[in-house]
Amino acid sequence: MCGIPLVVIPVKTLLFEDNFHTPQVILSYKLNKVLDITYTLIKIIYMSRIFIGLTPDSEFNQKIIDLKIKQKEFLNKAYKISWVPNNNHHITVNFLGKMEPEQLSELKDSLNDLSDVLSDIPIEIDGISYFPNENGQVLIATINLNKSLKRLYDKVEEAVANVGFGMALRTYKPHITLARFKDKNRPFSDLVVLDSPIKAFISNLDVYESDLEGGKSKYNLLESYSLK
Repeated sequence: MCGIPLVVIPVKTLLFEDNFHTPQVILSYKLNKVLDITYTLIKIIYMSRIFIGLTPDSEFNQKIIDLKIKQKEFLNKAYKISWVPNNNHHITVNFLGKMEPEQLSELKDSLNDLSDVLSDIPIEIDGISYFPNENGQVLIATINLNKSLKRLYDKVEEAVANVGFGMALRTYKPHITLARFKDKNRPFSDLVVLDSPIKAFISNLDVYESDLEGGKSKYNLLESYSLK
């Protein structure tokens, strides 16, 4: 990004109270303030939206797709549902939001140490549920928070805190988002009941950048850490 030129006011000009109130100095001061605000806004616009997550391998992902297909059998056709693309399934461990490039670099270094203290994570999908959001409701596959997943979550929280982000205020409830719909009423006549948990292992911790394209989320993999 190109630097934004600032209006320079000579220090000796500001040393004299009479000069500080001259129209030229006041105008320069206001212009500098406007440029500072503009620069801050530009930085915010170009900051990345970052989250840390677990990505299912192809075998596990197919089981998630099959679960979605089963759930669609109970769909009320009158409702418009936005299904998550099959290649976007993930388990969010920590959503950081806007992050400057310097912070992102520090985060990657901090997460790099986790591969030495963690192994692959056993995952169990134990059901399907809903939770409300500001636009309607979200359909999710719920995941059992076992000891290995909780340990990973705690380690990621420490890494995030090391780069200046606060600890999460809400209880961690791991899940995989399956669909979203803009209605307070549930569009399904029933929810799929699992005969047994869907089990898998995930061996990588991933850092993603989230972008919006055409109103839909697009995830760009920035870094992947082996947990084996």
